[in-house]
Amino acid sequence: MILMTLCFGLGEIGVNDYAYTLGSTVSDETIRKLAISSVSGALQTLLEKGAKYLVVQGMPLTGCLTLSMYLAPPDDRDDIRCVKSVNNQSYYHNLVLQDKLQEFRKQYPQAVILYADYYDAYRTVMKNPSKYGFKETFNVCCGSGEPPYNFTVFATCGTPNATVCSSPSQYINWDGVHLTEAMYKVISSMFLQGNFTQPPFNFLLEKKERVG
Repeated sequence: MILMTLCFGLGEIGVNDYAYTLGSTVSDETIRKLAISSVSGALQTLLEKGAKYLVVQGMPLTGCLTLSMYLAPPDDRDDIRCVKSVNNQSYYHNLVLQDKLQEFRKQYPQAVILYADYYDAYRTVMKNPSKYGFKETFNVCCGSGEPPYNFTVFATCGTPNATVCSSPSQYINWDGVHLTEAMYKVISSMFLQGNFTQPPFNFLLEKKERVG
């Protein structure tokens, strides 16, 4: 029970910092500093309070969210057809975050800090979506609008004109800014299997067993 109270998971802090400044004049560097500061502050507070096991998620492939696809010009695309500039934001954010985690590992050697590579896990799915049961990569399950997105910023999921798809498990995007339960399940499984965490997730479990 004590071990459970000392184990924490931190989600992808910073996504909204980037999303709400799409199209603004605020520089990527400024947003990144603010986002990393938020993550660092939360982590340091937990570590100072005695947290022993932390799983910290990086930023996802935000350029593959339907909102990004809808707003970005069509020539701003990468090799998996997502928004290149937005994915670059996430990529560089994650590099800075991983450096920060390494600093915390040195500062708090008694703690186990895992980095969950949301970016690469998401990218792996996008490179071969059918392998994971997905047919719709950008079209939202819940929303309204014309193909290929079924999305408009003024009539999103929950508004009177929005509709919900009949097979959510075949969709990656739920409403344009959130993923479907099916996609979250795939990503979670990737983390638990250890292929997209550094160190592998099994390392944390083994460490807890030895301590326990």
